[in-house]
Amino acid sequence: MAEPPALSIIIPAYNEARRLPRTLAALGRTLDNRPELFEIIVVDDGSSDGTADAVRACRLPGLRLISYQPNRGKGYAVRTGMLSATGTIVGFMDADLSTDLRALDAALRELAAGWDVVIGSRAIAGAEIVVPQPRYRVVATRIFNILQVAMSGVRGYADTQCGFKVMTAAAARDIFSRARIDGFMFDIELLFLAERLGYRVREIPVAWTNDPASRLRIVRDTARMFRDLARIRWEGRAVPKRRPQSIAMMRKPATSPRTVTPAIDSPPSQPDHGRG
Repeated sequence: MAEPPALSIIIPAYNEARRLPRTLAALGRTLDNRPELFEIIVVDDGSSDGTADAVRACRLPGLRLISYQPNRGKGYAVRTGMLSATGTIVGFMDADLSTDLRALDAALRELAAGWDVVIGSRAIAGAEIVVPQPRYRVVATRIFNILQVAMSGVRGYADTQCGFKVMTAAAARDIFSRARIDGFMFDIELLFLAERLGYRVREIPVAWTNDPASRLRIVRDTARMFRDLARIRWEGRAVPKRRPQSIAMMRKPATSPRTVTPAIDSPPSQPDHGRG
């Protein structure tokens, strides 16, 4: 019987035939340099551009493809992949590789230290913004953060929406088996459920590059986003609340990330900031 992988990485993909080969090659090189067995699961979320064929053409060890029709949303794709993973550590990242892959080492260190869920952040000390978002998206994100706290009750995080999150398999199964949000607000639901279920969440700085081809359309998606935020709090009340196990909470005010040039020579530092 084959030994199960120690690490599973999920990549949700919608019409990513052009970018995925480069992303998978970079991820494969990074994981090949690690000692543990791994699997990469690409979830083709109803693409119409040959995304599944692009994945099948990649010759990477441990690469799996899940493909379905029609398009269901990023939350559905991530949930499908996380619940299909067989690794003892499970994470997901975006197909555009906006988050520098060195964040993986930092996340695994935090999990080894006893945290259950590790989330990337572009907004705490040590974060590096290689290519920033347009000004209008920065403003929209700040407004969203205020409104989402009021609607969902998820608070204390500098960045809930970074597309890099890693967790233990036990936490992933527990959280995603209860998750229901198919759209972009699944990140908020993930954190809501993690807190409700008593998991310890750690926020770490990442190096991040904005991709102008983002799938989120602020005006078009706003109504669904706020509808989903209301669902998270309303439906989440039925989830039994657990007390977190003891890891000291370390909470310091988030500071602004610095903007750097594309050449990054050292990994981001680890701040004393988190939630557990």
